[in-house]
Amino acid sequence: MERISLRWQRFGQTIALAMVTVLLIGLAWLGAAASPASTNGPAVASAYPKKVTICHRTKSKKKPYRTIRVARRAVKTHLRHGDGIGPCSRAIFTMCHKTKGGKHRTIKVKGAKAHRKHLKRGDKIKACKKAKKKKQKKH
Repeated sequence: MERISLRWQRFGQTIALAMVTVLLIGLAWLGAAASPASTNGPAVASAYPKKVTICHRTKSKKKPYRTIRVARRAVKTHLRHGDGIGPCSRAIFTMCHKTKGGKHRTIKVKGAKAHRKHLKRGDKIKACKKAKKKKQKKH
């Protein structure tokens, strides 16, 4: 008789443990669904595949660059006013660099610090304008 009650006792403990486990999993699932998602990391990238990370130039003197995520359709506009593609530490910026000889050439600069240095030295945002070729008349 004692064996039967011990078996029933273990069975009851197993059932109770299973019920507590199911309850905890359910609460964890509800908590994850209710909590706000983090704004960084691979989970965000997979949740928002139409977003692109850029280094945004601000008008702030304290923090002139800021990493943000924008819609793909907004990237062109941001690049036009000097933002770079990628996080600010390794973003790629297109600039018109003035050489020692006084000529200009388009360069790619990596990182917000390098971009800022080039701007202070007189380089311009965006690619250099191409010189227009004169059309020659054919005889």
